[in-house]
Amino acid sequence: MAKKLAIEWDSRSLRLVVARQRGSSIVVDQALHIPLPIPPEGTDPGPVESRVARLLTEQVAAHGLSKLPAIVAINRSSIELQVVTVPPVPDDELPDIVRYQAIRECTNLGDDGVVDFVKMPPTDDGKSRVHAAAISAKTLKSCQKLCDQAQIQPQSFYVRSFGSAHLVASQSRLAGQTFLIVEPLEDRVELTVVSQSNVILTRSTRVPGEPNTDHYTQALQGEIRRTMLAAQSKGTSESITQIVILGQPTSPETWRSLGEDLKAKVEFLDPLSAEHVSSSVQVAPEIASQFGALIGTLLADGSAHQATIDFLNPRRKPDPPDRKRIFVLAGLAAASVVLMATYLMYSGIASRDAEIAELKENIAKLQKSNKPLIAIEDEVIEIDNWVTSDVQWLNELYRMSKQLPSADEMITTRIHMQPSNGEGGTTALEGYVADQSVIRKIETSLMDEHHAVLGKGSQERVYGDNYTISFQEYVTITPDGTDRFAPREDNDKSEPVEEAKNESAEVSTDAPKDEATPAEAQNEEAESAEPTTDTVNTSGDQS
Repeated sequence: MAKKLAIEWDSRSLRLVVARQRGSSIVVDQALHIPLPIPPEGTDPGPVESRVARLLTEQVAAHGLSKLPAIVAINRSSIELQVVTVPPVPDDELPDIVRYQAIRECTNLGDDGVVDFVKMPPTDDGKSRVHAAAISAKTLKSCQKLCDQAQIQPQSFYVRSFGSAHLVASQSRLAGQTFLIVEPLEDRVELTVVSQSNVILTRSTRVPGEPNTDHYTQALQGEIRRTMLAAQSKGTSESITQIVILGQPTSPETWRSLGEDLKAKVEFLDPLSAEHVSSSVQVAPEIASQFGALIGTLLADGSAHQATIDFLNPRRKPDPPDRKRIFVLAGLAAASVVLMATYLMYSGIASRDAEIAELKENIAKLQKSNKPLIAIEDEVIEIDNWVTSDVQWLNELYRMSKQLPSADEMITTRIHMQPSNGEGGTTALEGYVADQSVIRKIETSLMDEHHAVLGKGSQERVYGDNYTISFQEYVTITPDGTDRFAPREDNDKSEPVEEAKNESAEVSTDAPKDEATPAEAQNEEAESAEPTTDTVNTSGDQS
């Protein structure tokens, strides 16, 4: 969600709001209220715009806001507002008619001023009307210059009172009703009458006295009565039934008694906790009430259905169609038809010639590329042969750990694995056993059709508490031709195969029974009782 910056100022302070759009709601990330610096007594304070420009430049740089799209809220005192009755004309002719009437009725506008408007519901007698807003070119240029000095890029110049009206009208309990908005600011009070989400009247007035005093409250109540009377003179068909005060006054009972006198319900609305607004910003109540216009402006800017007055992008009459351009386009279309017909006549032969040339070029490239491919194929075959003849040492370690006797019978002190110059490799195994019969079990367990076991002798040496004989065994490994990259079978299926291989290896070391003498038969019975001792004596050097 992209962030947006809303800005407004008056003679007392600068206000900034940074928010993110979330559907039809906004999330307020920052709400800044910065008082304008007060010059020393006896010195010229200078124009308000110059002090605001310096302060805005500092705040934008301090908070890193220069890259955010900005919306500027223009005060009611800086513009002129008029409800204008217009004849029933098409919408594309309204901008010129409204501008003509606004220039005639607004004396300070000038020919170079900017006029924008929003349509209003027709009157009871069926006349069309709009709410027009006008700003002089000098005031608009001053606002743009202020933004340039602060290095921000404004995308809209809205009327601040319309932002407050949108905020209050978006509350579900006030939708479609006629109400009066009271905005107490530091140097003035803005009063806005809204009927069915349309701004009927907005006033900006200075109230004597200090805020929250009896004198101030009485003067403000008098301005409220005058505003309600002025709204009735504007042709409002419905009476004002509610008064909405932004913020929380110190004496709410006084305001409720005023509502009873005016036959209107009085409500208080905190802009930072209003409906469609999410915020974790903590500000004082008297300050929070001043952010209503900025928050409402951000809400209106994110709404596709809300018509707003924008002095930076005013409504204008559409430009008339350029007939010269139409004639040029017609000529280009005719020329394109002629060129297309010519192209279709010759494109067939040209495409076939191009296809033949491309095929010949591809054949030549393929013939040229065959020579290095043959050499690569020979290298691949050589690598495949090497892979097939190579020993999988991890598999050998796994096989030894699985086939050798338990640690109670033997312990290994050294294993040396070395590939042969040709195929396969050798494994030298050294260690200690508990007794001589374990050596025979070692040789029998490691021997199969791809593993030849050769004993290098044994000696009586004590190692630890359980082992009394040292041994050396050499295992010659021949590759079995298994593809190392083939899927490995389940362990349950491979174990019976290994057991069958071990049994065949044990059988191959015994002499044939058909050629055995009675004496040899007795020796075979002895061998079956102590097979490991006979194997050590026959296949290894005993020392």
